Amino acid sequence: MDRKKLRNIHIIGAIFSVLLGTLLHFTFEWSGYWKPMALISAVNESTWEHMKMAFWIALIFAIIEFFIYGKRNKNFFFAKTISLYIMTILIAVIFWAYTRIIEDALIWDIMDFVLSIIIGYIVSYYIVISQKNYRILKFLSIILFVVILAAFCLLSYFPLINPLFREPITGGYGIIN
Repeated sequence: MDRKKLRNIHIIGAIFSVLLGTLLHFTFEWSGYWKPMALISAVNESTWEHMKMAFWIALIFAIIEFFIYGKRNKNFFFAKTISLYIMTILIAVIFWAYTRIIEDALIWDIMDFVLSIIIGYIVSYYIVISQKNYRILKFLSIILFVVILAAFCLLSYFPLINPLFREPITGGYGIIN
């Protein structure tokens, strides 16, 4: 697949992830607080829950990408795993950096979410189009993918007691309702 098509797929992925990822902020409540929905939906306002929204929707789009071009791309799995880490880690880093300087506000949270997703897709694009074969890193990315997938599955229901998981309004952790 040529670079222009790959670029366009990544742009569509970023838009898809921002729009549908934002919806995941509300789907737990819309589901009537159905516990299985807590796996992919934000259940409170903690940083972790915002990271979770980006992770799940980008993973869903990565599955779509796999069937479009991923089977034929030697760096696909590595690119997607790294981009998932970048998106989720950046959400936390940017949030904690800007709240040290200015007061937390919805507009800054939205910009953090959007910027983190865009950067993740940019990195993914450059790894996917790279002529370098990241074969040695493919095995490592499988391990890293299993780790991040397990974290987003388990820690949604069993959050750690630390600032990443703390809901700022109530001070609680995990599923509040």
